[in-house]
Amino acid sequence: MKSILFKFILNFSALILFISCASLRNSNLSTSKTIQANINLNSIKDDKVQITIIPPPITEKSTIFYIPQIVPGTYEYSNFGRFIENIQAFDKKGNLLKLISIDENSWEILGANRLAKITYLANDTFDGPNGNEIYPMGGTDFQEGKIYLLNLHSMIGYFEGSKENAYKLSINSPKNLEAFTSLPVISKSDSLDVFDAKRYFHIIDNPILYSTPNAISFDLDEIKVGLAIYSPTDTHQAKAYQPAIEKMMKAQKAFLGDANDTSSYDILLHLMDMDALKYFGGMMGALEHHTSTTVVFADAMGPGEITQNLIDVVSHEFFHTLTPLNVHSEEIHNFEYNRPLMSKHLWMYEGTTEYFANLFQINQGLIESSDFYNRIIEKVNLAKNYDDTMSFTEMSAGIVNEPYQSNYGNVYQKGALINMCLDILIREKSGGSKGILWVMKNLAKKYGKDTPFKDDQLIEEIISMTYPEVGEFFDNHIIGITPIDYNYYFTKVGLINGEVEMPLRSIIFSEGTKLFFSSQPNPSGELQFIVNQLNQSIEKIGLQIGDVFLGLNGELFPEINQENSEKINQMLTKSLGWDEDKEITLTVKRNDETLNLTGKVGNPTYPETGLLEDPTADVDTINLRNSWMFK
Repeated sequence: MKSILFKFILNFSALILFISCASLRNSNLSTSKTIQANINLNSIKDDKVQITIIPPPITEKSTIFYIPQIVPGTYEYSNFGRFIENIQAFDKKGNLLKLISIDENSWEILGANRLAKITYLANDTFDGPNGNEIYPMGGTDFQEGKIYLLNLHSMIGYFEGSKENAYKLSINSPKNLEAFTSLPVISKSDSLDVFDAKRYFHIIDNPILYSTPNAISFDLDEIKVGLAIYSPTDTHQAKAYQPAIEKMMKAQKAFLGDANDTSSYDILLHLMDMDALKYFGGMMGALEHHTSTTVVFADAMGPGEITQNLIDVVSHEFFHTLTPLNVHSEEIHNFEYNRPLMSKHLWMYEGTTEYFANLFQINQGLIESSDFYNRIIEKVNLAKNYDDTMSFTEMSAGIVNEPYQSNYGNVYQKGALINMCLDILIREKSGGSKGILWVMKNLAKKYGKDTPFKDDQLIEEIISMTYPEVGEFFDNHIIGITPIDYNYYFTKVGLINGEVEMPLRSIIFSEGTKLFFSSQPNPSGELQFIVNQLNQSIEKIGLQIGDVFLGLNGELFPEINQENSEKINQMLTKSLGWDEDKEITLTVKRNDETLNLTGKVGNPTYPETGLLEDPTADVDTINLRNSWMFK
């Protein structure tokens, strides 16, 4: 029988970056003049915030005001203008100017040479019109008096040709809340904060979290690191996560060496209850900015689970300081928010970044070799869910449209594997002295954050830096459509296929994401959850095949039907945040006897075909493997 439970979605790959911009056409505003923007968080009505924008003098009789259609790095049309309501334009005397809606994200203002200000209401994406289509980490959440998550691309717009103008952002806020952001501060008080932004990109590149103080800040060599947390239950305190963040970022800096020149980095962690996350289908993850990242996890997660996911997710985001911050194309540097032209190089922006987020952990001794191999084989398996014959450069250039959009998730799977293969290939040809990190460091030295490369020339430049075999790989597997034989590259570093123990994401699974029970009718036709497969943890607790699974931790399942599926799912999803030392109780019926079986979650695994080190590998092969992982 088909399960009535909806899928558990733990997508930690929604790892998005924000990059530079340029104007749509010649400006009719002086770039020496500042645009003033005000957000009034003290005036919330129906989850809508009042916003006022005051431009410098405009010389033209008409202009266009834009809210972004797409934000670079999200690789999909978001149409943030749909969250804007009651937009009005006024002259200095308070008279209304004519506004013409061009599309969902832009409005023409007639009589713009008399424009004094525009006002509008901004709805939050967390419950706005089809807001579940927006990544929660890239959205806005207005909970009056509790928390305001401000990703400003859905709140602050720009005038035609004005993206290079500076912004002065004033925010009126409740006295009990404090602002956490990388945006430069002009002045702060308990009810009014004033920020400075060099240009429009600077506004949207610096999210702001208003919440009750729960933050830490520390210096790590030459970088200042901040972590601010909003926990609806006040369970998770920032101070508890400082050691893990400090250890992770110290390892990242050691891995990057002189390729990293970031002076500060802030992590804004918005924890949500499971009911709220359900609106987004359980989506969790992080959204990258140049000097900060917004992260969304479940508040029900245990400290260990949050710690590991912070390491995995935030490390990916921090590696974006290499690319695209210091290595990016003209399409990214001059991004058009309402007429986007995409770069061909998602294999690098996301693929290289995701690869480094895993490689640095083995390189710096944060994980064991077996864990690293398991991560690689998991990506091989996940990549099978996508079109393996699709040109990666073609997909990247067309990513906002089908059939490419539905293959976007592969940038974190095959994209990382592409970089693994390039790394092994370059290591082999250079005798272990060079790899893909060496390539990226040299590109960063040549270009940097202010100088973009030409999109069509990057691959040839990388080939000229390395070897002809690298060119063949690009032609066949990145530009071309030939699937990669990963075993060919595994053999080069002395890895072979064999049975390994893969960790389960939750004690409720038996293998992969398959539940250890299924719904089956009893003789009376009533559905029951019957245990049909065991993992080590539940077997140790005492479950047996054929047990009727009645509930967990003292809470019994309601009648198993479609109407109760949400409640059942909520009971089960709590397990995704359990640490290995958590003691749980599973209630079962066995031979007409009800039993409460108690034990610890532990570290359940399942047998899977994975990677093992070849015991017959020669010295040269082992040396190549060691240079790949540890050099």
